[in-house]
Amino acid sequence: MKLYKIPQLYCPFPSVIHADMGLIEEHTNKWVLDFELITSYDMLDKYRKQKFAAMIARSYPYGEFIDLCAWCDLNTLLFIVDDLLDEQDIIKDQESFLKIENDFLDVLENNKKCTLKQDGSILTALYDFWQRMNLRSSHSWKAKFIQGIKDMFAGGMWQFKHVMNNQLPDLQEYIRIRQYLGAANLATESLEVTGKVQLSESVYKSPMVHKLTEIARNAVCFANDLFSLSKEIAQSNGNTAEFNLVSIIRHKNKISIEEAIKEVANIHDTEVKEFVEIAPKAKGRIANTMASHLYSCSMDRALYS
Repeated sequence: MKLYKIPQLYCPFPSVIHADMGLIEEHTNKWVLDFELITSYDMLDKYRKQKFAAMIARSYPYGEFIDLCAWCDLNTLLFIVDDLLDEQDIIKDQESFLKIENDFLDVLENNKKCTLKQDGSILTALYDFWQRMNLRSSHSWKAKFIQGIKDMFAGGMWQFKHVMNNQLPDLQEYIRIRQYLGAANLATESLEVTGKVQLSESVYKSPMVHKLTEIARNAVCFANDLFSLSKEIAQSNGNTAEFNLVSIIRHKNKISIEEAIKEVANIHDTEVKEFVEIAPKAKGRIANTMASHLYSCSMDRALYS
């Protein structure tokens, strides 16, 4: 695998990590085995190397242990589902893709009870996560989370249609959709539960905080496109590697990969600088604090994606 050199990215925020990271990892390792999401220790070792617990512990350093365990479980589950889509080429099968989406929403919207014997490991694990969230979150947060899952699948469908039509993504459209392809929307919308950032909906929906949230999501996704580029090219089936900002800019501007990498790094840094510039203007000190916390969490996620 050819490794591409990535410029140092601008990130003027301190890094903090949850004290219980090791215990969170132990919990999720046991959870994936209990729900048969992983059937061998070789597979477990593969996912341990992804450092999901470290990502969660850095993203939400002040959350409660029980909530971070649940969120680490969910993130691991989503990565396993993503690998399943790639390995079984489900991204090219609309019927199979839609079935997974409908099954997910049946659990979340209808609280469908699932068992390993009848429904398999993925849906049973999702049901277990959702039961814990029902006890630990508000009705409004659960509605927001379900919408976030729908947005994530909508992003996947957008990608599916491009793959089926052998169509390269448009740059501006990709920038708009990218946050949902990587589920960065779920990472920020979880803050009420995982980060203990308790703010009114009017603050969350204010134009300034909405803009800061969008920048944070984009920045972490653009960083991830840089970090994952080498792996995506090496593992590409000829299509999925094109859903990377570097590849899109390379095709659009007819430049080398190395030149495109520099352009994406500049785009990322411009986003961060805009965040730093407008964050102090956010409505109220609490909103400003939340926005800074949101971005520092998001940037730490990129290191483990």
